[in-house]
Amino acid sequence: MPKAPATTLDDAHDLLDPRPLEFVPTAKAPDAAADPSLYTEPPPMESTERKRPGPMDRIRARLLKQTNPTKVFLSGHVGSGKSTQINRLAADPQMRQAFTIVQLRFEEQEWAFLDAAQVLFRMAGALFEFGQENKLLNESARWGKILKALDEKLLGVSGVQAKEGAVGLEINAFFVKLRTDLKLSEARRKQFRVIGETQQSLLQDLIAALVDDIETNLVAAGRAGSVLMLIDDLDKVRGAEQQQDIFETNLNALLVPPLRALYTTPTGVAFGATRADVRQQLEHLYPIRTLSKAAHTFDPAQAYVPERFGFFVDLLRHRAAPGLFDEESVRLAAIYSGGVIRDFFHLLRGGILIALYNELDTVDAVTMREAIRDARFRESAGLYAPDYGVLLDVHRTHEISEGHRRYLDLSRILECYNDAVWFEVNPLLWSLLERRAHSAGAA
Repeated sequence: MPKAPATTLDDAHDLLDPRPLEFVPTAKAPDAAADPSLYTEPPPMESTERKRPGPMDRIRARLLKQTNPTKVFLSGHVGSGKSTQINRLAADPQMRQAFTIVQLRFEEQEWAFLDAAQVLFRMAGALFEFGQENKLLNESARWGKILKALDEKLLGVSGVQAKEGAVGLEINAFFVKLRTDLKLSEARRKQFRVIGETQQSLLQDLIAALVDDIETNLVAAGRAGSVLMLIDDLDKVRGAEQQQDIFETNLNALLVPPLRALYTTPTGVAFGATRADVRQQLEHLYPIRTLSKAAHTFDPAQAYVPERFGFFVDLLRHRAAPGLFDEESVRLAAIYSGGVIRDFFHLLRGGILIALYNELDTVDAVTMREAIRDARFRESAGLYAPDYGVLLDVHRTHEISEGHRRYLDLSRILECYNDAVWFEVNPLLWSLLERRAHSAGAA
């Protein structure tokens, strides 16, 4: 992996990898694209007379100041940097002094079928792995008996058998087997849903017992005694039924565990009409503001808001030396990304590939326009006539109905703001909407 800032386009392509930055040192070989020195502080949402805390500042304050095992929620547009911000929170010195931090990230293979019971099971698994790795679990503690009962209900007498007193291989095998089964077997997922519906208290008791054992041993060791669990990629749950199961029907399952926790949530989740108390604990990351309302045009350049351009320049300078991109190519990438950092990186990398193919040393505006054409072609895949009707209406009204929230999850629609939240179609699609509008007018 090359060192930053890259001096060639080939190296810049590697360093513009949009994966989250890692702020806590690990034993694995360092990945330059995830180096925390590449971090660029997002600009404030708006210019005001007084500085205001950002979303992560408010989350940090709630976790530190509230004495109860508070739960906070982080939402945000796809690619807006939630994982990087969570990783940064996990490395915050004050947070690490106040809490013992356990991180849980759901894998891509889990996103399509997650439900509330599986979330609780994975939380218990993360606590067990952390406790075992750090020698914070007692073999005779209450969680062992609960785990054995859960083993028998799920796997029967011929199962793995989390035997009392066996903190090692048997229990590890139990968690590994169930995680694998839940990824591959619908029958196992149905069985687990039944457990969640009829005996959710067993999973809650398991989490509570693990937390109690870990925190007791932390205090005895003179370490921060309160567990804080940071749960990422729960926002990748896309199905409407899944979202309702986790964030409405079984919302209390996320609120009951006796530990502080941060959960990511899909964009637009409101926790049900009667849960204003939980909505007070929700913070949201928006794309960087690059667009103004522009129902009168299908040219994103006419809607461009230049005040945040300096942020994108700084973001790129951390990774690529001056001269690899001309200013107009960066401006075009900022505009057509809609302010979404991940999409900004994707467009820059697309420009690099075209430049290298044409044996160029610099990505210029002509090259970036070609990269935008390629990205538009990919983004249009899977769109049908009804989709274009919805998107055209959003572009004209800057509003979205509840039934069309899935377009946010798919990045077809962006969240924007200017004192109030409004919505706009992904700028890559505007020219396609223009053709549809002209066709409808001709008809």
